[in-house]
Amino acid sequence: MKIYLIKIIVLIVIVCTADFLHAQTDTLTIDRCLSTALKNNPQLKIAESVVSLNSANLTSSRSVLFPQLNFNSGWTRNGGNFFAGPTARSSTYENYSTGFQLQQLVYDFGKSYSKISASTNLQESSYQEMLSAKQSLILNVYIAYYNLLSAMKIKNVSSESLTQAEEHLKQAELFYEVGKKPKFDVLKAATDKANAKVNLISAENNISIARLQLENLLNSKLGENVILKESIETGIDEITLPDAVKSALAHRPDYISQKLKTEANKSLMNSAWSANLPNINLVGGYNWRTFSLSSKLLDSWNLGLSLSLPIFQGFAIDASVDVANANLKGSEAQLEAIELSITLETQQQLSNLKLLKAKLEATKALVEQATETLNISEGRYTSEVGSQIEVTDSRLTLLNASIQNIQAMYDYQITIVRIKKALGVL
Repeated sequence: MKIYLIKIIVLIVIVCTADFLHAQTDTLTIDRCLSTALKNNPQLKIAESVVSLNSANLTSSRSVLFPQLNFNSGWTRNGGNFFAGPTARSSTYENYSTGFQLQQLVYDFGKSYSKISASTNLQESSYQEMLSAKQSLILNVYIAYYNLLSAMKIKNVSSESLTQAEEHLKQAELFYEVGKKPKFDVLKAATDKANAKVNLISAENNISIARLQLENLLNSKLGENVILKESIETGIDEITLPDAVKSALAHRPDYISQKLKTEANKSLMNSAWSANLPNINLVGGYNWRTFSLSSKLLDSWNLGLSLSLPIFQGFAIDASVDVANANLKGSEAQLEAIELSITLETQQQLSNLKLLKAKLEATKALVEQATETLNISEGRYTSEVGSQIEVTDSRLTLLNASIQNIQAMYDYQITIVRIKKALGVL
């Protein structure tokens, strides 16, 4: 029985340990980050709410095309002196009424259709703005993810540099003890170790900052021992600037949104001017009235057409036209500004991609050269023909070259994503 209990306890410990280790490690991918951000990010939720708002406004603007049916019912008590010819008498009586009233717009010279057209464009515009917000969020998640990856790799390089500095300090102390190297070499090696430790602390702090930025976009906390899976963006095909700008203007949701807003303002301009024209409505109703609840209800009906024409509204219509005209001019100017901005952004990102591609190749070669130089300088120092300063310079050169290579690698990846966003295909 005792052995049986021991086996059960060992089994429970193994299972709990496996679960604990599994909970302690969490592999994070860029796709998982994007899915979490798109689900939790509040800015995207705000954009989605604006789409819902404009959809409701569109439904409201279309309602004028449908019959407007109202039910009314009322009771009044009247009293006082009532004249009948030259005589008057005092009296009171009650009036009960109930019925239905119907009104149907027949024609308003395009006012309603212009407003519906504007509402349709604004609803589509808000949807494009939501897509733009979604693409901006995706880009920012990529940037934060790559920044965290970069910070982690730089931390590893800094940690390796500290280990090398510690080993070199031990070597310098050994040489000093046997009288082969001066005290200066020991002090210099100790300084190099301290500098390497400071670099490692800075690298760890950069990881914390990059982690917070990613968590903010995800609106979710990451596990303590999270592991980021490497994500390499595939390159993009060679594209000329005119073709890139053409693609951007065809696909960029922010540009499409502004075009729709401009069209909406044109429709609102027409609607504002059409306020000078009459409205024609079909009206009708069916009512029941009586002077006492104990009496029979007497029915009546009415049917006809009504025409209303504004003669003077205190210059309100003219002011509405001026407002609509100003909004239209502002929208057209903003559309032109966005087009210029897209052209500049596309040109800059294409130029950056070429620069970073060349920089990536250069930093790779620099790392190889710096590694070889460090190996030679350490060999010279071990052979007692080199100096401590050579080793320090070589190690610092390798550290800087490694950091530049890591930054260039992830800057290149980020630029690929930026180009996709600039072209509107992210």
